[in-house]
Amino acid sequence: MGFSAAINSHEKAFSVITERVWFEGSTALKEGQGVCYNWDYGTATAADGRRGNRVEVPTILNAPYFAGVADKVYSAVTGGQFITINRPGSYCNVWSAASNTIGAGLSTCEAGAGGNGAGFFGREGFQGKGSFTPLQTIDRSSTAGLCFGYLQEGPQSGLIEEITAVDNSAITCMVGGVTHFLAATLGTGDATFTVADGTFLGQKKAFHTAGTQTTNNVVLTFTSAQQNVDANTAYASFTTDTANEETYVEWLGVSDDGVWVEQLTLGGTIA
Repeated sequence: MGFSAAINSHEKAFSVITERVWFEGSTALKEGQGVCYNWDYGTATAADGRRGNRVEVPTILNAPYFAGVADKVYSAVTGGQFITINRPGSYCNVWSAASNTIGAGLSTCEAGAGGNGAGFFGREGFQGKGSFTPLQTIDRSSTAGLCFGYLQEGPQSGLIEEITAVDNSAITCMVGGVTHFLAATLGTGDATFTVADGTFLGQKKAFHTAGTQTTNNVVLTFTSAQQNVDANTAYASFTTDTANEETYVEWLGVSDDGVWVEQLTLGGTIA
């Protein structure tokens, strides 16, 4: 029997696409908390279907493989447990840490726990799997809670991460998706990150300074990048220290012939 999107129950029931999966974590899950597939489970050289039915709390490593959100509250179980998730394409609740307005904007699932929490939906990321269009006006920015809306389909968004840059040190950022830099005091030197080459045509990456970096800067260095397609102007680095500065790049070109191409930059300094 194929999937039916028709009203098959009371008209107020959520229209969801569900999947039964094995949650590998031993922690509790909130209703609407996001999870990602364990894409590299087992031996890399073996074909293993468990990579498509085992899920984990989102991290910067599994962020490109968003699976869905927990359909209800699940208590902690040592060693993991079976859970049901609402997959992309569902109209359901997510665990929100944002101020939501019905039909306006989007919020994206967070990887890691540097901001609101792994699997929480907060700041804006790219459209696609892992992002959420609110269909309820409710402010969850002070105290996280449920918000109803549409769990987006399409390509993987890559999720978001919220990190606090480390003073005078190299930092680690996830490969795709959107990195938000929270306010930090960088008293003795810049925080630095080298952006590795992309891994597939059309991969997107954005860096957004959510809070002021006091005294020193965040400096991003690109291995292979240019400012635009036509002029082929070099893009070696981006320096930012002020709230709401950002740069957005996309990997264009096939295999090792590719390059990060600047799509938009607001503020900051390009070198």
